[in-house]
Amino acid sequence: MPVPTIPQAVFLFLLGGVFLHFLIAGGKTFHVVNPDLEPGAWMAQILFVFGGTIAVWFLGLRHPIQPGNGLVAGIVLAASVALYEWARSTIRLRRFGIALGGHVPEAVCDEGPYRHIRHPVYLAYMLAYLAALVAVPHWLTAAIFALATILFAYSAIDDERTLAASPLAADYAAYRERTGMFLPRFSRAVPGR
Repeated sequence: MPVPTIPQAVFLFLLGGVFLHFLIAGGKTFHVVNPDLEPGAWMAQILFVFGGTIAVWFLGLRHPIQPGNGLVAGIVLAASVALYEWARSTIRLRRFGIALGGHVPEAVCDEGPYRHIRHPVYLAYMLAYLAALVAVPHWLTAAIFALATILFAYSAIDDERTLAASPLAADYAAYRERTGMFLPRFSRAVPGR
């Protein structure tokens, strides 16, 4: 097993640590009624700990990170954490629920990153898994990235179904018209018309 350089070891620690940060910070941010009965709670624990932290550390210690990959992965990871923290600070007191929990917030949030995209938290998670894949291009990180992307996209769709069947349905429909799911929607309309 190759010995990682100090910069590589520090980067691996940070990359794997981001997934633990998502788990701990999410527990302080999202409203959970009963974590034992909410599939999103245990799904996040398994995916972030085993599919994120442990997989990144295990593979990263066995496969040296190429400088170009490390640079690109670092940029993607920084974007992931910045987006996550921006979204988290925007929704902190809004009682947003955890994925697949069927929660309906008190109002539609269209501030902060939610002004541009409907699911910035899920996008931040996907970007972190993309950073792991770029840093350590391996079939296992590719499989984990694909699984995480499918799972978070499904969670976003589930959240949207819940909101569409809630008292916020009309407000959420209008919000959907002006924002993209994971990427900003650029309008062709001229501002002010």
